[in-house]
Amino acid sequence: MVTIPGKIPLRIYPFFWILTLIIGWLNSFSEITSIHAALIKTVLWVIVITFSIIVHEYGHALSALAFGQSSTIELAGLGGATYRTGPKLKLWQEFIIVLAGPLFGFALAWGTYLFLNRWGEHSSNLGIFALEICFYVNTFWTIINLLPVQPLDGGRLLSIALEGLLGLRGIKIASLLSILIATGVGLFFFAFQATLAGSMFLILAFESYRSWQSTSSMQEQDQNDAIKNLLKAAEEDLEEGRKQEASEKFRNIRNLTQSGVIYRQATYHEALLLSEKGEYKAAYEILYPLKNKFHLPIWQLLQDLAYHNQEWKEAIQLGDRIFSEAPSYQAALTNALSYAQLGAAKPAVRWLESAIRHGMPYTAPILSKVEFDSIRSSSAFQNLLKNCLNELN
Repeated sequence: MVTIPGKIPLRIYPFFWILTLIIGWLNSFSEITSIHAALIKTVLWVIVITFSIIVHEYGHALSALAFGQSSTIELAGLGGATYRTGPKLKLWQEFIIVLAGPLFGFALAWGTYLFLNRWGEHSSNLGIFALEICFYVNTFWTIINLLPVQPLDGGRLLSIALEGLLGLRGIKIASLLSILIATGVGLFFFAFQATLAGSMFLILAFESYRSWQSTSSMQEQDQNDAIKNLLKAAEEDLEEGRKQEASEKFRNIRNLTQSGVIYRQATYHEALLLSEKGEYKAAYEILYPLKNKFHLPIWQLLQDLAYHNQEWKEAIQLGDRIFSEAPSYQAALTNALSYAQLGAAKPAVRWLESAIRHGMPYTAPILSKVEFDSIRSSSAFQNLLKNCLNELN
């Protein structure tokens, strides 16, 4: 990783160089037969792409600096990102910071165009080539970047504008529009056999869908700064081991919100703290109403709590859904234990086999648990024991 310190630190990760080299090579080698010339033009592509992205990110970073925030720029993967810290800004300030990146890109493209028109004839062929691709890269990418698709700048600008007009409803609308536009643009590129661009926009459509899913359950209180700060304070208490203080804050948040994303987070953390203290019934009662809001950590905890509360069938239903989304030995083992409590040997053994396949440790001690005594004499369980013994030998 290359790190350039300063007022706005810049970090460039190795994968960024790899991708820019690939892009440069593909755009150079296809046009000419000389390997030497292709290598030179590839290097020029890398320089132009790197410089252009840095200029774009400095647009974000410098405008943030003007509003009292500090910034760090990172170049990784397919592009760059500006990370900001400091005071919370108003929506119009956020809009300007996001817009500044594309404006810097257009300014670089316009400056390159003027230079080519006035002094291009006095430049070398390689110099003209570098200026031409600089104009192309900054014009084309900036236009694409301004499409109202998240997480591109255009998508963020639309989200900020609609939030200012409609509040939380505007954020949800922006995410929905992002899905539709990204899908349409992706299909447009595929129609012209631009497979890479088409694939990228379909990926962005999927990411927009995930964003829409997360925002669809948001409520107005999720935008409340006081509640968000209280959640942050509770999480800090939890990280530093002040569990009682954290529990009280999570309970306070639940009373203040009653629904929404922050309510769900606070409920999960409070249920987890209650579970750690062995208060399984209380934890289960506050978490169970969130059953229909699928969120993997919540469902995993809920399955464990259902088992401890002897809600065997509920634990199995939860485990089925968890395992279909994210197979793990923990979900499979809890299902096996639940079936064993119901005296159902065959499904219990099938789930034990799934748990073993997914990396369940300490197989012998687990199979010795008293919870399996009700099915221990069954042929299915005995066969499983023999197979495990043979593998150990």
